[in-house]
Amino acid sequence: VTQVKELSSILGEIRIGNTLRKLAGIEAGRCLTRIERTKKELSVFEGRFQMESGTAWDEFNQGKLGDNADIMEWMALYENLLDFQDQYERISKSVIS
Repeated sequence: VTQVKELSSILGEIRIGNTLRKLAGIEAGRCLTRIERTKKELSVFEGRFQMESGTAWDEFNQGKLGDNADIMEWMALYENLLDFQDQYERISKSVIS
């Protein structure tokens, strides 16, 4: 925060704000790419296990799916999706604010 204030005083708040918005837009785009790629990977598991990832996540957290390697990989991918979606939402909100 201190560095941002210092840069703002040197370069001007408008320039810093514009730069940060551009960076946020780039990162939001990367998040969307990761989200789409992860959804494609998840669809393979959803087809194999005949279950949507969100439902599987709930069952996994209740201890109903077990812990074989395929289930663990699937749930790790789904957790990544949740993280990417959360990051995208946080970036989107910060740019709007």
